[in-house]
Amino acid sequence: MKVLIIGYGGREHALAWLASRSQAVSEVLVFGDNAGMLAEPKVRRVGDWPKKPEEQVSAAWHAASEGGVDLTIVGPEALLAEGIVDTFQASHLSIFGPTAAAAQLETSKWFAKEVMLKARVPTAPVVKFSKAELEATFRHLLGHELPVVIKADGLCAGKGVRICRDFAQVVDAVHRCFIVSDYGAAGDTILVERYLPPHHRLARAELSILALVDIQGNFLLFPAAQDYKSVNDGDRGDNTGGMGAFAPVPWVTEAMMQQIGEKIFAPTIAEMKKRGTPFSGVLYAGLIWTADGPKVIEFNVRFGDPEIQPLAMLLQTDLIPVLKTIADGGSIADVKLKWTPGFAVCVNLVSRGYPGAYRTGFLVSGLADNDISGLARLESAHPADRSGWKVFHAGTKRSGGQVVTSGGRVLGVTKIGRYLPDTAKAIYAELCHIAWGDGQGTKPYARFDIGIDVPTQVD
Repeated sequence: MKVLIIGYGGREHALAWLASRSQAVSEVLVFGDNAGMLAEPKVRRVGDWPKKPEEQVSAAWHAASEGGVDLTIVGPEALLAEGIVDTFQASHLSIFGPTAAAAQLETSKWFAKEVMLKARVPTAPVVKFSKAELEATFRHLLGHELPVVIKADGLCAGKGVRICRDFAQVVDAVHRCFIVSDYGAAGDTILVERYLPPHHRLARAELSILALVDIQGNFLLFPAAQDYKSVNDGDRGDNTGGMGAFAPVPWVTEAMMQQIGEKIFAPTIAEMKKRGTPFSGVLYAGLIWTADGPKVIEFNVRFGDPEIQPLAMLLQTDLIPVLKTIADGGSIADVKLKWTPGFAVCVNLVSRGYPGAYRTGFLVSGLADNDISGLARLESAHPADRSGWKVFHAGTKRSGGQVVTSGGRVLGVTKIGRYLPDTAKAIYAELCHIAWGDGQGTKPYARFDIGIDVPTQVD
């Protein structure tokens, strides 16, 4: 079959990599100029990616309808919000992802809260305020217990959530949303949530759980992953789109996963069906494990980035036929996903200044000449030393036959291994061999605590 991947970041590179390895796929079509994606076998570029969302939907529709595409896979959430799935389905084109109505689980945090409250899904108590209610917002926050969580209601590329531990941070969070409009219209409404304390045995209790969901309501859980959102070690600094991730999470047991499925996914999917907005696609639950079990922080309606990178490395099952079944309205009730034993870790190398202002266009060194998704230092090594490595490209492009930076998150260095800490340390030992800059020794930036000091059990 011919597959079209929409998007050109690290998530989409992982999806293109999975599609290029699928025996069911003859050709993979992509937009944009992600250097890593374009280096994959079977991948062919179909054109530039328009800047306006409405033009993006049109460009994708034309590529799918005129290119004989059998399955379109949507990466970014903005296109789902724009109704790309509705447009494709109206033309009887096979596309994997939720409708715009179902995508509200991510595009409106308030909508997601209403669904959870109705379905009795465990989550934090919340109060909503609009931009016109600035005085009432601060009156409420002055009496609120700290820390408190402040969220922009709409899509903010993973950057619209602040855990405020003092009132200065509260003022800054509200100021960014209501006064200077850092997030545009997405921040015109905010949610003020009670902070959910993690289980006392866990320094990092956040979990990313992805599930494939068919239109009948059947779902398949991926292994638990853990994402690192804050830009600096120790979960300090601004939120980013994700500085790295690993999977599976060693302290998450089968019993915990069953609890997550029964308490969170099953009732949410059932409630969406009751509302007349049945969900189909991939549902991502951002959870925190508390003393009372799992509670939902947020829902996303697409593959997590960077969680999909390590998960893709672990997945043994051919994913593309499963996505095709879901896109065509079929059932996955009898499908089983097979996973490689062990762990996979992804560490993102980012441009200095990210998630704020940063420069692009720097030549990247340290990638393999024969395979730019590999590492140059390992290119001539024994095959056993090279196995289990993959460099997913998030913000690169080709310029004059060379790879240059084109975004904030640039590369996701990913490795699979038997033991979690050893796998993470192996990545960190190699990061010093990748560089970019202006000729004055500029180095990429990374967190150095991803997959390090992770407990193996809760109790």
